[in-house]
Amino acid sequence: MMHLLFVETNTTGTGTKAMKIAKQLGYKIHFWTMDLEQYNAMTDDHPLNFADQVVIINTYDTDRMKEELARSEVKFAGILAFDDYHLIPVAELASYLGVRSHDIEALKRARYKHITRTYLESQHFREFLQPAFHIIHHPDEIINLEISFPCVIKPVDDSGSNGVTICQNRRDLELSLRHEWQRQRNERGYELARKWLIEEWIEGQEFSAEMLYTVDGWKLISVTKKETYGPHAVECGHVTGPKLNPFSSLEERCKKLLDLLGLNYGAAHIEFFVRGNNLYLVEVNPRLAGDCIPELVEFAAGVDMVRHVVLQSIGTYEEVTITRQRYAAIKFILPVEQGIYQTVRGMEEAQKVAGVKRISIGKLPFKANGIKSSYQRLGFVMAEGDSMENAISSTQEAMDRLEWGIVHE
Repeated sequence: MMHLLFVETNTTGTGTKAMKIAKQLGYKIHFWTMDLEQYNAMTDDHPLNFADQVVIINTYDTDRMKEELARSEVKFAGILAFDDYHLIPVAELASYLGVRSHDIEALKRARYKHITRTYLESQHFREFLQPAFHIIHHPDEIINLEISFPCVIKPVDDSGSNGVTICQNRRDLELSLRHEWQRQRNERGYELARKWLIEEWIEGQEFSAEMLYTVDGWKLISVTKKETYGPHAVECGHVTGPKLNPFSSLEERCKKLLDLLGLNYGAAHIEFFVRGNNLYLVEVNPRLAGDCIPELVEFAAGVDMVRHVVLQSIGTYEEVTITRQRYAAIKFILPVEQGIYQTVRGMEEAQKVAGVKRISIGKLPFKANGIKSSYQRLGFVMAEGDSMENAISSTQEAMDRLEWGIVHE
C-alpha cells in the first residue's frame, strides 16, 4: 500500500479534493490535524470523509511531527499542505523524509509578505510594480511615519482577508492597528508574527494569475478577475476564462517573478492590481488558490491543477494542456444582515438555473455580526457559461432564489 500524508487542509475543499484524487491513484490517506472542530463548517467535503487514518497532533510543532514520523512504520511517498500556515512546516517535514516539496528559503520569500516586498525592492524588480510600504512591529511606530491615505494595513503572515483594513485616515489606521495588536492567534490556531505592512492603496481592478510548475518551468493556466467587499477587502466573487488576461506579457512577467523568488514546485497564485498600463503586485501565494478557484479553472480551461500538485508531491509530472475555452464564476453569499441565519430554502430551484455547477452552504445556524474576513461567508454558488457575463449572471440568479430564515437579535 502506498501512503500520502496531508497536514491539515484548507476549508473550501481543495485539499479534500486532493485526498479524493490520491485515493483514486491508490494511496492510503493519512490526515494530521490539531483540531477537527475547525472543519465543522465543511458540510460537503469534510476531510474525515476521505482520510483513512487520522492523527491528532500539534501541526505547528515541526519537532513533534518529526518524532511522530520517526516512530511510524509507514513510508510516505509524499506530503502535502493546502493552507498558508502549514506550507513551511510541511516543507521541513518533506526535507526530513527526503520527498519532493518547496525549497524552504524560497518559500519564506513568498510566504511572508514583508520579505517579498523587501526582497523584490532589493532586486530592483520592475515587471510588477509595488505600492509604497512600511513594515511596523508596534502600533506606536506610525507616529513618526509619513503615510498617504487611503492606505491598507495587513498582517505579514495571515490570509483570507484576516486583519486587512482599507484605512481612509489616520484614525482608521490607529483603530485598526489597536485591534490587530490584540489578535495573537487566528481562527486556525496559528500564532501571528506581530508584524504588519502599511501600504499605499492601489485603486484598480484586481486579478490573479493561476500558475502551475511543469517539466518546462512555470506555466500560466488561467487569469481570474476578482471582486471584493467592504473595508476589509473580503473576496466575494471570482470569474476565470480565456479572455481575461489584461497584459499579453503577463505569463512571462509571472515566470520572472517566481524564478526570482526561487520557487520551482507546485502551484502559485499571484494577486495583482491593474492601474493604467501598470501591474501592481499584491502578494505571491506559493500554493494553489483558495476560494474554489482551482475548480473554476478546471471548468474553464480543462486543467485539473489539484491533480498536478498531487502528482508533483510524488515526483510525477503529466503534460499540461488547456482543453477548454469556457468561463466559470463563483459568488460568495455574504450575511449582509446581522442576526442568526437558521435556515435556507430554495436550494432545489437555485440548482435548476442554467450553468450552475455547485451550491454549498456552510453549517447553520450561523451568527453574523459583520463581514471582516472570509470566515464570515455563508456559502457560495458556482456556475459556468460561454461568456463571463453568462457565468456571473447564473451565480446571481441562483443566489436570488435562496430564501434565508434570519432571527434578528
